[in-house]
Amino acid sequence: MPGISTENSYKTARQNMLLGQLIPNRIHDLRVLNAMGSAARELFLPERLRSRAYADETICIDAHTLMFSPRIFASLLLAAELTPDDFVLNVKSGSGYSAAVMAGMAKAVVALESDSVLCEMAQQILISAEIDNVAILNQNPDEGFPSQAPFDVIFIEGIIPHIPENLLFQLAENGRLICITAQNPEDAGRVTKVVKRCGALTHSVLFDLDLSGLPRNRFYKRFVFETVS
Repeated sequence: MPGISTENSYKTARQNMLLGQLIPNRIHDLRVLNAMGSAARELFLPERLRSRAYADETICIDAHTLMFSPRIFASLLLAAELTPDDFVLNVKSGSGYSAAVMAGMAKAVVALESDSVLCEMAQQILISAEIDNVAILNQNPDEGFPSQAPFDVIFIEGIIPHIPENLLFQLAENGRLICITAQNPEDAGRVTKVVKRCGALTHSVLFDLDLSGLPRNRFYKRFVFETVS
């Protein structure tokens, strides 16, 4: 267990993240700031990486799992337009940080993680944090969770080459799907949003991300989805 001085250091770092990274980059939504300011990001990282928890960088947790920088993650949350009544599907949830933050903004979150070690880690962290509106399931995230669909928000972690068609079928009316796509490892990432209205899907690219500093060869092929026509 961390000591009081260590906990205070992390709290200070969390506050500095809000004031030094998010707000100067036009992240002004109070619900996003409050949710990210309340979630202990360091707990969702292996101990060897905790000193970097609040740095302005994307962290590779293992060969296939990353945690986006606070600035990128906050931008994705803004794009998702989460409301307190939303039912969220978090695809490839990793160690559970994203699910924990979204749990503070939505009604309930179902998170899918295929790595059993990460899944168990996430479950234990959420229990310790007394976050009871998240269910993290150890199963193939490619398939989504059709038995509980439709979802108001589908939030896909990592970088994928194509948006999975089977997940689009699980989107509720007025639902939003958020992901980062890149056709090739050399391409810039595209923050992509899909909205379902009157049964029709509208795709839009919100902005590009420079991913040149990320070792994408380690996780780029984690998902192999069917191409959406």
